[in-house]
Amino acid sequence: VEDIRKGEEDCCLCLDYEHQMAVLHDDALLPHFKELADAIQLSKGIQEINIDNLELHPSALGILFPAMEGKVRNIDMRNIGFPGPDAVKCYEIIASSIRRNHALKKLTWINNR
Repeated sequence: VEDIRKGEEDCCLCLDYEHQMAVLHDDALLPHFKELADAIQLSKGIQEINIDNLELHPSALGILFPAMEGKVRNIDMRNIGFPGPDAVKCYEIIASSIRRNHALKKLTWINNR
């Protein structure tokens, strides 16, 4: 995260849990999402963020996605779980953010549920 903040890293893999056990949502992780969001906002922009094998709730998406607007060119989301009762809200947060992110060139959306 510090490298992103300083502009020394243009690819964020800190939410990429491919080939690992799925990371389930926990409110205790929200400060970490906030730290990442702050780093992205302070950066000059990053080429790509990979988010894989993670459960995301509206609380985490509401922190992360607005911070990526105008800063992230490629978003790669795979194997993301959205909780049943909050799934519509999750999709709304993502869709709204994508519409506002004029820097976005590519969105990869694979096996998300």
